[in-house]
Amino acid sequence: MSQRILLVFCLVAGIVSCQPDLESTYVVPTVLNVRKGPSTQNPVIAQVRRGQELKVVARQAPWVNVQLSETSEGWVHGDYVGSPADVRASLSKDLRKKQGSLSRPRVSRTTKKKSTELTIDGLIEKLPGEIPMENLPPLEGLARVMGAGEKGQVVVEFWGDEEKLERAMMMITVLDISDSELDRNAEYALGFIKNALPGLARDRDWMLTRLRSISSRDLGSGELQAKGRTVSFEFLKALGAVRVTVVKDV
Repeated sequence: MSQRILLVFCLVAGIVSCQPDLESTYVVPTVLNVRKGPSTQNPVIAQVRRGQELKVVARQAPWVNVQLSETSEGWVHGDYVGSPADVRASLSKDLRKKQGSLSRPRVSRTTKKKSTELTIDGLIEKLPGEIPMENLPPLEGLARVMGAGEKGQVVVEFWGDEEKLERAMMMITVLDISDSELDRNAEYALGFIKNALPGLARDRDWMLTRLRSISSRDLGSGELQAKGRTVSFEFLKALGAVRVTVVKDV
């Protein structure tokens, strides 16, 4: 069948399956700028985060044209995207740097009034175990704190002033682990979310169901909103993990 006949067939049938599948690539660093064109002289139009899957539209070495959505594209530097193995290696490298770090001391609520802001202490309060943390170099003009616990199955990142955060994230492993480990990780995620959205009436069974649903469909699962904050979920195929992100509503 000639290309012209195939094209006519696709147009008449109107089926997407005639389109070739796009190659997948994954974001390797913590955060990566997406630019309007293949040069640092082009403006930043978006930012993507570690483990996010991107579809490759074209390549212009060393830049890669990627699909951000059905209607949006941009360019990223090829040195900062790669395979799932590259993503796991980058995360492992970051976690190794934190071995031996001291846990950030928790503030006693009997001596400090509970803040109405999004804070580190508020988000880690009453989590199942300690998460050693350390300060990272600022990025996007914001201070950063990163920590990991449970042999790297629970990773947190906090952006902004620790008493007035702009954004907070928890990444928990959900695939290729035991049922008991999944239960524990779900407890971390549930505690993190309930600290972000006080009064949320959800239990561990709800959290487990949501985590399994997200990972089985390879998709995020919408958002929760309350008290001027939004909690979103994203499955990271390259890491077998779910990222929970808390942001303040503008």
